[in-house]
Amino acid sequence: MRCYRLLIILSVSFLFFWANAFGCDIVLKKNVVIGSKNIEVKDIAYSYPNKLAHIILGASPYINNSITISKTYIKSLLKQKGFNYSICGSNYIKIVRKGYFLTKDKIFSILGIRGGELISKKPIILPFDGNYSFLFRVKKRVNDLKFYDIYIYKNKRLFKTISVIVKTNGNYVWAPVASHDINRGKRIAASDVRFVKVKHIPPNAILSRSVIVGRVTVSFIKKGLAFTQFNTKRFKPVKMGDIVKVKVIEGSIVIYTVAKALRGGYDGDIIPIMYLSSNKVRPAEIAGNRLVVVQ
Repeated sequence: MRCYRLLIILSVSFLFFWANAFGCDIVLKKNVVIGSKNIEVKDIAYSYPNKLAHIILGASPYINNSITISKTYIKSLLKQKGFNYSICGSNYIKIVRKGYFLTKDKIFSILGIRGGELISKKPIILPFDGNYSFLFRVKKRVNDLKFYDIYIYKNKRLFKTISVIVKTNGNYVWAPVASHDINRGKRIAASDVRFVKVKHIPPNAILSRSVIVGRVTVSFIKKGLAFTQFNTKRFKPVKMGDIVKVKVIEGSIVIYTVAKALRGGYDGDIIPIMYLSSNKVRPAEIAGNRLVVVQ
């Protein structure tokens, strides 16, 4: 009997909470991790009116620090800005700010360097909320100094470019080259790449193994030669006119069908496809070799 009473009390409490939450315009979280310089409504609430999403509530704490703000403060601040909304959820929100640190080891890994001294402004910190990838080029060389531009992509879009200077140890640097002869049209595997000491790196050379692997050769590459933007190209998993496998996701249900790609693209690109069964055209995201996802 006691168990039934406890269950009833918990159920009523749960329903009361959600009734209050759904009756509110803004439902606050209790703990938040952000990576931006400012605190916005979208960062601290589960739900909110769309027009409030980017309203700034204040400056974020320093990297790896936290602050706590109250429901009363948020309501007062929004009222000052001319917004009079009902607010529920947590009475206090703890906000922790984190960053993505580009350390010396991380930069050297991006550049394919195994030794030297980094002569650049430190630390280099990027927003925490992002999926990052990197490309780079050598701008110039002055004696034992190398000047690089690093292109930072956030969620597959160019986010920013930073410049770094590296003082090399001696006249040699480590660079990736072909571990054996590679024919034209081959998709490069990790076993096709090895690092060797070289004196000079050709223009447009690709010096990151992770970037090289998966590309396709556009000409014959002799053993020991560098991989460049000229002798390789990005692998295009879907080309215009390809018959692709379509993964359709509807809630917890997943079904597969086939369609024709009406445009080519790379992983993550949104392209139009036409179902073979109905000739209907839908947008789909490229998720692999001749594979797209529709949600």
